[in-house]
Amino acid sequence: MAAAQGFTEVYNYSFVSEEMARAFDLDPAELVEVANPIASEQNLLRPSLLPGLWKNVRDNARNFDAFRLFEIGHEIHKQEEVPHFAAAIYAKDDGVAGLLELKRLAECLLPGISVRPAPAQKYEHPQRAADVYHAETRIGRLFEFHPRMIEAGRAAMLDLDLVSLEKLQPETARYQPIRRFPTSAFDLSVVAPAHALIGDVQAAIPRSSEVVSIEFLREFALPDGRRSLSYRITLGAADRTLSSEEVGAVRSAMIAALTSQGYESRS
Repeated sequence: MAAAQGFTEVYNYSFVSEEMARAFDLDPAELVEVANPIASEQNLLRPSLLPGLWKNVRDNARNFDAFRLFEIGHEIHKQEEVPHFAAAIYAKDDGVAGLLELKRLAECLLPGISVRPAPAQKYEHPQRAADVYHAETRIGRLFEFHPRMIEAGRAAMLDLDLVSLEKLQPETARYQPIRRFPTSAFDLSVVAPAHALIGDVQAAIPRSSEVVSIEFLREFALPDGRRSLSYRITLGAADRTLSSEEVGAVRSAMIAALTSQGYESRS
């Protein structure tokens, strides 16, 4: 799936040096040591795929302005080996697109994931670090490398536990007949605080039986520092075409629910 979306697969050695371990805030004494290393910089077994991809990003950034990489391999710990999927997007831009694209990739691998801001590790950008969840199960990490880790440009990273990813895969989808009656849609804009999460605001929009989907569209920064978040609401019924009065009633109920939670709604 990653290759189909423009990512190039890489293969790295399963070794890291003590210097690289410390760069990722790892204690070399806690890692598995190689008895007869083939080189001094390969004396520890890797506990993460991130150091190898970090080196790939730095090496390729010397020759390319943008690229996408991924690796599938094992984290090697003293008690177990855990298969992981890790991906990187590098570009000489502000880095926002890379984070959003990796979130989309995670959603392709496991529908229903969510991203929640989390304290940054020392190698992560202090304002661009988050945990990846499915329901209440943490399955990975989405972040951007700290600027000091990359000489130029931005590098967004996704790291997922493949064991959890496999366990949480949804059951085989069942066939759903095509709707016999047309749907109706309208856009709803919600004014939210500057640091409100798009997903939290979307979760505050009530879902009645008529709601087919709620899709985030765009956001705008307002002069007072708040954000205007726009969502596309699609409504429908299995046995009839909804009247304009029914659509209006659902819309009014959504606005009332958002207002009760402290949000300002705009049509």
